[in-house]
Amino acid sequence: MDLLNRLIVAFDRRQRRKLGIWEFTDDPDCIVRLGITRARVGAHLADGTIVRPGDRIGVIHLWNEHVPRIPPGGGDLGWARTMLKSVRRSLLLLAPYLREEPRLQSIDAFGGEFGFVYSPAAMRVLTLLGFELFDPLPPRTLWDRTVDLAMRIWPYLLRRAFNPESLRDQGFSDLRRRPIWITRSTILARYGTDDDGVAGRISGAASADGSAPAATP
Repeated sequence: MDLLNRLIVAFDRRQRRKLGIWEFTDDPDCIVRLGITRARVGAHLADGTIVRPGDRIGVIHLWNEHVPRIPPGGGDLGWARTMLKSVRRSLLLLAPYLREEPRLQSIDAFGGEFGFVYSPAAMRVLTLLGFELFDPLPPRTLWDRTVDLAMRIWPYLLRRAFNPESLRDQGFSDLRRRPIWITRSTILARYGTDDDGVAGRISGAASADGSAPAATP
């Protein structure tokens, strides 16, 4: 690991402490951590949940050290299936924790704006997993443009440090910021019980156009 990557890892650790991001399980197959923040943008979600700017929301962060490493040569369908299995496992672990954790009892939605490579395959998979994706919000002010830039640079740097093959054939300009949400009720309904049918539908979506979903930041 070179000096820049060591600095990225150290800064990531510091930011997690500062923002109060925590790990809710010691399961090695879980690839997400949790945080709580205030919503920057609002949303009307499919199940009737309404998020208003300033509401307390949950944030699902990637547990970068646990994300499956993309093999040399780039992501393939084998990696995509492993990644999807890890995401689904993480949501299955989250559902019972969501019922029990006092800090999350007033949280109705998890989401926000995330820098990501939104390939058609990735968007189909996220939708099948229960996430709702909205059109990107164009920056209108200097502050908006600054936030937009930062929210694309940081995922790029994290990918460089933790999953460098994810940058193969992709540049900084490929990252886009888009609001993504999943509601508490969706997590509990879909992942409160282990429905094997979900895994089959997701695997089909991942291979529908012959490509793997883009690696997450």
